[in-house]
Amino acid sequence: MITSRITRIDQPTEGHRQAILDPLDAFSDPRAGDRHWPEEKLCLAIRGPDGAVRGGLWGRFYYDWLFIELIFIPSDLRGQDLGSVLLAMAEARARSWGAVGVWLDTFSFQARGFYEKRGYVVFGEIADYPVGHQRFFLQKRLDDTAPPPIASHPLVEDIPNPSLHDREAIGTALNAFNDSQLGGGEWPERRHAFVLTNEAETVIGGLWARSYYDWLYVGLLFVPDSLRGQGIGTQLLALAEDEARSIGARGIWLDTFSFQAPDFYPRHGFVPFGRLESYPNHHDRTFFTKTIG
Repeated sequence: MITSRITRIDQPTEGHRQAILDPLDAFSDPRAGDRHWPEEKLCLAIRGPDGAVRGGLWGRFYYDWLFIELIFIPSDLRGQDLGSVLLAMAEARARSWGAVGVWLDTFSFQARGFYEKRGYVVFGEIADYPVGHQRFFLQKRLDDTAPPPIASHPLVEDIPNPSLHDREAIGTALNAFNDSQLGGGEWPERRHAFVLTNEAETVIGGLWARSYYDWLYVGLLFVPDSLRGQGIGTQLLALAEDEARSIGARGIWLDTFSFQAPDFYPRHGFVPFGRLESYPNHHDRTFFTKTIG
């Protein structure tokens, strides 16, 4: 019998995330289709005169969609259509990657109207995220639209091999803007991880999450086939809920593919709020929430 142990990581690193992602990908990829889809980062940077990244766009390709995680234009550079250029450049990269669509999210105090004017459609939302506001999820299918003219801007640099330092530079600037829109306050982005190890102390699964404002996002959850049916997935979810309560979060959100665990989460109180079709191939990606506070 294979024995295992769940351990909470006090200061999770990108290495912990990758250790959970690797076995999850090994499980998911054969079920997703016959094409290899490595996770690839996209960084379109806006640099200042000193060369430092002041804003831009950060995204990730996963299967046949691009997720735009961050986009920020410094206040003194607005009105130059930089946002439109960033989106157009990202969409062009997505087409070259073979992606069928782009998805992103935005808060009610940010730029929903901006994205809708450029062909993005809301496919889901979470209320009171943060309290008194909403978080909207939007998509744009590229297989339904003609490619626009190639866009560029002298202030935008496409970084070939971006680092997490580049992401942090864009995220820090965006967070400062967001916090100012909310009237101040401390809303640090935290990482949370519970790793599942075997007798040799090798990570074979676990749970990875991020908290931002008053919600916790479970980005990864994986239990190997050999350990399923023992309640480990339920235990990991319970630990995530305890973690969310400990930081005062209102709830948890997550997503899963149709070849993963779309029936598992509803059994634990999660409610679907959105779905992306053809993600990947003939599968779909469903988004769930659970209010806990």
